[in-house]
Amino acid sequence: MLPAILITILTVFVSYCIIFMMRRGHDLHALAFFTLLIYTVFSQIGYSYFPELSILIGAYYGQALFYQYYSFMFLSFFFTFLLYIWMNPVVLKKESYIVKRASLDYGQYLFFLITILLYLALNIYFIVYREFFMYGGGRTMGGPWFGIGFWVYTVCTVILFSLFRDKSNKTTKRIFSLVLFIFCLIFFLQVTIASGIRSAILYFFLSLAFFELSPIFKKGAKIQKRKIIVFLTVGALVIGMLTTLRGLRIQNEQISFSSFVNPDLSREEEMLYADGAVGILFQDYYHPSHTLFISMYHNIIDPVEVIISNLANSLVLLKYPHLTTTVVAVESGQMEGRGIGWGYHYFVEGYNAIGFLGIFWNAIFWNLGMLLWMKITQSNNRMHNRVMLSFTVLVIVITMRSQTSAFIQHYWLVLLTGLGLLLLANNSTIAFTREKKFITKND
Repeated sequence: MLPAILITILTVFVSYCIIFMMRRGHDLHALAFFTLLIYTVFSQIGYSYFPELSILIGAYYGQALFYQYYSFMFLSFFFTFLLYIWMNPVVLKKESYIVKRASLDYGQYLFFLITILLYLALNIYFIVYREFFMYGGGRTMGGPWFGIGFWVYTVCTVILFSLFRDKSNKTTKRIFSLVLFIFCLIFFLQVTIASGIRSAILYFFLSLAFFELSPIFKKGAKIQKRKIIVFLTVGALVIGMLTTLRGLRIQNEQISFSSFVNPDLSREEEMLYADGAVGILFQDYYHPSHTLFISMYHNIIDPVEVIISNLANSLVLLKYPHLTTTVVAVESGQMEGRGIGWGYHYFVEGYNAIGFLGIFWNAIFWNLGMLLWMKITQSNNRMHNRVMLSFTVLVIVITMRSQTSAFIQHYWLVLLTGLGLLLLANNSTIAFTREKKFITKND
């Protein structure tokens, strides 16, 4: 009974934090906190009341360890929220940069050319190396270079949507952007479905939803109600598709759009994880925070490794182990395999760095990472800010199930790349000024 009470207290507290953040117009902070909650609360329920699940993945060490785990998680949320309030006072905020019209207007044509070339190149690669695009096939989305290109392609697809939705653009530009967006969206779904990567589809949907709805508590109620109904309807369809995809990807067969027509989901594996509470608990969000149970049980505290791992994984293609691989290897005895698919919970890093005092580590680096990202969404142009926020939504969930290096890697790989492409698409450039120009609460 006590674990249930404690889990309820955590859920109520974090829910309050989320609402508090949303009322301040900080929807990205709220989404990050919601993700962190989801990735711990189901693990806590399972560990306490369905221990067979934690035993199944090899990370159950008795009920007593739950209270140490819970204390660390709760205090991480608590101090992170306190620091968030201190770093985000209710005052007008200074613009980080100014978006202005470029002297030449060929940028949009260069953006469209880049998008089309990416579309063609990735399509050719996908067709030639189709056998590598399978869930658990050993090469994520065909390989690292395709994965990097696909990130840029995804950013371009979001920009195309924004160009269509921006009514200040010429009709021809909006129509062309819509047509190209449809083609890009179809290929995006084709690749993610073939790879069985449900999360990428969900993140893309959330990115478009935040573009339209954020800030949720600060827009007109009537407009928001209509949009919310539309996105709830589309969201239900997306969840249904992702549920089906989960069943399809365990069959070790090539998946395509045609696989969703009369899918065969009668395998024993699917039935095992689709039964009531077990089916709800044992999803992709179950494993990551179990790395904290492993870390506490084996006393995995290594600040040097945390620093080196974060520095190396702030870049790409260095192949240095992520912390999740290092932690899980202590339990499994293998540096590869099980740890790769586990993911990580952002608040576990603090413990791996300095033990229980890591609650302060988590608070500091989470807020610094969010501050770094939010700066790029604070220009003098409201539409520009909406698109930049959409880019952050694309990668915020991945970052919350990773380590601090993800803040840095996604900043230069996704956010700065997206910024450059967005400026091209809108024939814009940026400037920095020391004058005190502020963003109003309605921006």
